[in-house]
Amino acid sequence: MQLIGLILLIATSWYIFKLTSNFLDEQTKNEISQNYELFKDQFRDLLNRFSKENLDKLWKKYKQDSKAVDEKGKS
Repeated sequence: MQLIGLILLIATSWYIFKLTSNFLDEQTKNEISQNYELFKDQFRDLLNRFSKENLDKLWKKYKQDSKAVDEKGKS
């Protein structure tokens, strides 16, 4: 059900964008395109930050840090 809602949201957003794009001037269209490209770049960067490799590195570092804290607490 949620998937259908998401598909409808994307489809209506696309349709509204296509309808309104006929009424926008060139400068506004260019700004929207540039902002969309910037959004895609930032989103790609965000996905890279939370990639499996980076999460594995963080988890290993967390284990090492917690092991070091445990050893300090025992001594």
